[in-house]
Amino acid sequence: MPQRLLFLLIATLTLAACAGAPTPYQPRRDGSGYSEQQLDDRTWRVTFAGNDWTPRETVENYLLYRCAEVMLFGGYGRFIVLEKVVEPDVQYYTYGYAPPDIGPGIPPSRYSHYRYRHYYAYPYGPPYRVGSTVRYKASAMIQPWEGDGTPEGALVIDARALVRQLGPTIVLPKALPPA
Repeated sequence: MPQRLLFLLIATLTLAACAGAPTPYQPRRDGSGYSEQQLDDRTWRVTFAGNDWTPRETVENYLLYRCAEVMLFGGYGRFIVLEKVVEPDVQYYTYGYAPPDIGPGIPPSRYSHYRYRHYYAYPYGPPYRVGSTVRYKASAMIQPWEGDGTPEGALVIDARALVRQLGPTIVLPKALPPA
């Protein structure tokens, strides 16, 4: 009985170690996080990319939060979103293993189980499965807005109000390792 408990404990810890966490609100690092680029004196491109465990809504919220920060750092209280794009990046993978080739173009058969012992239960090779992961990347083109009213077809956002509203939902990294 103690061996079973030890096995369950090891299996549980292994699974917990494999579980990932969503991308925190951080500068771009290893393909995940935010970045911005000033295109001219009044236009910025801001992006946020999440990892496999970051939901689309979180990616969009972090993008808007970063847009508001960029505008506030520049001394602007309101901004317009000229263009916003959210792109899903779907990656497909297989797990398990596909049957190996025995020769050029000859797949394993029910007669090859003498060579590959584990094929005995699966005459045409062991099963494998296909899975997928989705990573979201969002980008926005923004400009400060200092006029009254709203320009036609654009969304005007109050940067301070957005930071107050989204601030409690922002998850910062615990500690960034040195670059």
